[in-house]
Formats: sequence, structure tokens, C-alpha cells
Amino acid sequence: MRKTLAFGLAAFLVASPAMAQVVIGGDNDAARHEQNARQDRMDAHRDAMQAHRDAAMGNYAGAARAQNEAHQEWRDAHRQDHRADHDDHGVSIQLGH
Repeated sequence: MRKTLAFGLAAFLVASPAMAQVVIGGDNDAARHEQNARQDRMDAHRDAMQAHRDAAMGNYAGAARAQNEAHQEWRDAHRQDHRADHDDHGVSIQLGH
């Protein structure tokens, strides 16, 4: 949605007769961060399921370890989502003649 808005604004500025040149630039790593977040969420889900299996088998130390790993993966996913949002807003539009 934000990208569409940015591209729409850029198209408007390109079509504007007062502007001679529009350059859109910046390092947009949002897609990479979103992929990393998806991977972290999948890892967290896998670790949480392992914790449930370990607890059901009576391996409480293993369950606690797997649960801690799951929590860490969820935190990592949240950080990657935050980075993706930040990078998604990081598109710059430079106007010149």
C-alpha cells in the first residue's frame, strides 16, 4: 500500500510540467527483512511445537529450552518486522532541474 502511494506520487511528479527530473532512490531492504521475519516466525512455531512434544514426553528441561528458543525467535521476528517497516518508509524522492 505504501509502495503504491509512493509510486503514485512519483508518477504524478514525473507528469508535472514544473519538474524536470525525478529520482527515486535509497536502499530498500524491506523485502529481505519481511522474509527474515517469516523465517523467524516459522522457526518459533517449530520450537513451540517441540516444547509441547517435550513436555508431553516428560522432558521438562528440553521443553523449557525449546520454549525459550521459540520466544527468542518471536522477538527476532518482531525486530525484523520493525526493520521492514522502517525500510519501507525509507524511500526518498529527490527532485531536481
